Amino acid sequence: MANFGIERVYQEFEPATRWTSEPDAEVLVADLPGFKKEQLKVAVTATRKLRLIGERATGGNKWIRFHKEIPVPLTVDTDSISAMFKDNKLYIRHPKIKTEIPQTKPPSPVKPPVIMKTRDQHERKQDQAPKAMVEKPSGGKTDHDAQKLKHDAQQVKHDAQQKAREVQNGKKELTGEPKGQLSSKDEEKDKVGAKWFEKYKEATGNVVKEAKNKRQLLCNLVASLSLVLLILLYARNAVRSSLVWITEE
Repeated sequence: MANFGIERVYQEFEPATRWTSEPDAEVLVADLPGFKKEQLKVAVTATRKLRLIGERATGGNKWIRFHKEIPVPLTVDTDSISAMFKDNKLYIRHPKIKTEIPQTKPPSPVKPPVIMKTRDQHERKQDQAPKAMVEKPSGGKTDHDAQKLKHDAQQVKHDAQQKAREVQNGKKELTGEPKGQLSSKDEEKDKVGAKWFEKYKEATGNVVKEAKNKRQLLCNLVASLSLVLLILLYARNAVRSSLVWITEE
């Protein structure tokens, strides 16, 4: 028969715990001798702590109990934690968070550095190349060739100066004043030309005068015709006015 109203006397119990590692999980093992599965509670708090609670009777009004909180590692998934009680031991399995290892590409072969030649080096090599190919002539032949070139240069200079003098003299002859007087034939031609010019001038003057006279005559004719038309219009209006007055009487 159960004894009601008897106050329980609790004895605190500190279970021994240890961590074991597996390839895909971390396992917490707690030694709980004398306990049963129904006497245990396992929970995960919002602050990532594993809470273990248990109590059992030892006889009469004496009880043994424990309350323990253990931090959960950051490398495990709290949504997949599972517990198993076997042989007075509590196994709490914490699966590890799966992280995908990025595939690294094999390193590409290192190309040797390309040495860029500067413009000055390129020009220096071009200048040095033809110098190496030129052969030095012998001493006696060089002096003879130099004298010959000097003589040819002086001859060309002399010819150029002479040509310049000839051209200058030719220009003076062309631009000089004509010598001598005009012949008698030239004088007669000038006189005949002057006479014809006078005749042409008189003829053109007469034509201009005749044109002016004709223009004046035409203007006079137009003026007289206009005057006649005005007289006729006046007479017509006078006749009309008299007719109007007659009808009104």
